[in-house]
Amino acid sequence: MSTPSDPDREDQLNALWHAFHALDEKREGTVQKSKLKVLTHSLGTVVYTPPMEDVEKHFGDQTVTFQAYADFVKSVIFQGLSENSIPDWSRFDQVCWQICSGKHLSKDRREKTLTDNHAFQVWQMFNRLAEPDRYPLVMDIEEVQFLLQKLVGAMGGQWAEADFHHFSDSLPTMSVWQLIACIETRYSEGIEPETVCEAVTELHKELVLDVVKEGLMSKKGHVRTNWKERWFVLKPCSLVYYTSKDQKDKKGEILNPTPWKVELLGEKSREGKQRLLLTAKANMSYEMAASDLRSRQAWITAIQSVIDLSKTGCSSLVKKHAQKRREMREKRRAEEMKEKERKRKDSELMEEQRQKLEEEKQARSEAEARLAQETVLREEEEQMRRELEEMNRQLEKLLDEERQAKKDEEIVRALQAKLLQEEFERREQLEKLKADQDKLLEDERKQRQELEQQWREEQQRLEQLQQEREAADQQLKEASQKLQDAEEKHKKMMAAVEERKRWKAPGLARPIQPTARPLITHRGLGAFTQGEFEIQKQKKLFSEDSEPHSEEGGTGESKPPEGGEQDEVFDDEVKEKKEERLSDEGIGEEVKED
Repeated sequence: MSTPSDPDREDQLNALWHAFHALDEKREGTVQKSKLKVLTHSLGTVVYTPPMEDVEKHFGDQTVTFQAYADFVKSVIFQGLSENSIPDWSRFDQVCWQICSGKHLSKDRREKTLTDNHAFQVWQMFNRLAEPDRYPLVMDIEEVQFLLQKLVGAMGGQWAEADFHHFSDSLPTMSVWQLIACIETRYSEGIEPETVCEAVTELHKELVLDVVKEGLMSKKGHVRTNWKERWFVLKPCSLVYYTSKDQKDKKGEILNPTPWKVELLGEKSREGKQRLLLTAKANMSYEMAASDLRSRQAWITAIQSVIDLSKTGCSSLVKKHAQKRREMREKRRAEEMKEKERKRKDSELMEEQRQKLEEEKQARSEAEARLAQETVLREEEEQMRRELEEMNRQLEKLLDEERQAKKDEEIVRALQAKLLQEEFERREQLEKLKADQDKLLEDERKQRQELEQQWREEQQRLEQLQQEREAADQQLKEASQKLQDAEEKHKKMMAAVEERKRWKAPGLARPIQPTARPLITHRGLGAFTQGEFEIQKQKKLFSEDSEPHSEEGGTGESKPPEGGEQDEVFDDEVKEKKEERLSDEGIGEEVKED
């Protein structure tokens, strides 16, 4: 994925891609318009150009690609800047950094050598040195080597080429998060975090802030011609000087709208200062002095490089050097590719020639093998001819023997035919005998089945009789038990009767005994005799005649009570008679037991 970029705003487009990529959670290459609306407003606010056109109105679809969004930002924010406005692009980078760093950098990193601010500076250097017009955004491994080599030099270390190639041979490119992890894990081991952070800050000044050179020099005043020490910061577009190194008190700035001119001055001052003269305009020049000849020459070289840069129309010395390194790298790689292609073709040609030689050698070996094989075949054919002649003689002998054998075979065949006829007749007899035996076996099998059926029926009848016998035995046992119980009861009754005969009432000569032949009812022996029953019957009839006739009868006959009522009256009378008798005789308890 690529998009044409503005060389002046390429760093901001790279920063914008990081923010866009962080918002693309599904990694589909598109982001919702609502998220981009908030991002656009924030970016327009930090560069003091609120977008005049709404994102939702500009795009018809709900999702937007980075190429379309980058074109929108360039047309609405970058081109919307006024000529006199000087936006703080670091705030633009800060907004994009806050969005993407939260997605990729964990707050509880175990190897947190870099602070968040210094990690942001590494991120800005990555955006400056990344491959142009190539998304996802990556840095070429040789550019990574250039950055790490300068970082190790700034930390005062010794660059190890072999160690770098040991882990980078399999990585043609590197992302910014891999670069940060590489600095914190591989190139910060055994070094104080403050040293690493200072080296990152120094590189950030050179690669991002475009500080060509900075240092202490003396400057001669225009009104008061005395010399004062100032801290100078040289950039491609200006030379700024401060009162001290902390750069808090800015004393002046020499802009570079037109090419400068720098020249060396002789030692004319009484102080013996190593002076140089910088001419910015036709009527404006600045006289400065370095502490020694080496420092003065370094300043003259740096200023001359800025002058040469302004002649080319490039605004950044870092980008110029990066572009030069990129061109040299691409040229070298193109030459390496050509050399590799040439070697490949030479190798293929050599391989083809080698194959041809191998084929010719193989063909010669095969021809020699065929010649030897043909010689062997001729010898084998001669040997085979002799063997065939010998075999022919043997075959003729065998043919004679076969004719004799054929005659003998005919004789034997006639004898075999006779034997087969006899065998056939014997076989027919045996088959007939076998049929008779099968018929006898079938009759015997049927008889056996009938006998088995009869045996099963007899067995069932025997089991039924056995069950009936067991039932009869059970009934006999029950009858015997009942008879035994009746005998026991009879014995008890006879014992009670004997006991009653022996009992004598007090004050009487003899006990009052019931009359002979008492009535027997369904409750046992009755409490009165037949004569007493007739007396009770007459009383019952007399009481019925004394009752008034029923109106419904009409014949003067009284309607006898229902069956249940008659039984109740009869039972009550019998009970009253029985109680009278028992009270007279005094044997109520014994009668109840009987």
